[in-house]
Amino acid sequence: MGRQGSLAGMHKGSTATVKGLGGHPELRARLQELGFVPGSQVTMVAAAAFGGALAFQVRGSTVALRRADAATILV
Repeated sequence: MGRQGSLAGMHKGSTATVKGLGGHPELRARLQELGFVPGSQVTMVAAAAFGGALAFQVRGSTVALRRADAATILV
């Protein structure tokens, strides 16, 4: 993605670099534990139908996130 957005705005197969995290401190800490730290490359690998969860490849793992949580990760 060329412009800043969030993981929730990505399309399947696209790759972006994490620029920062928003949300509550507890959520930010959990996302960092999962590998969503600034500078990490993230690829969207799947999206559930009807606005459900999104799956991302990050640091060698596949992680599913709710769209609301994905929206707090800036890319």
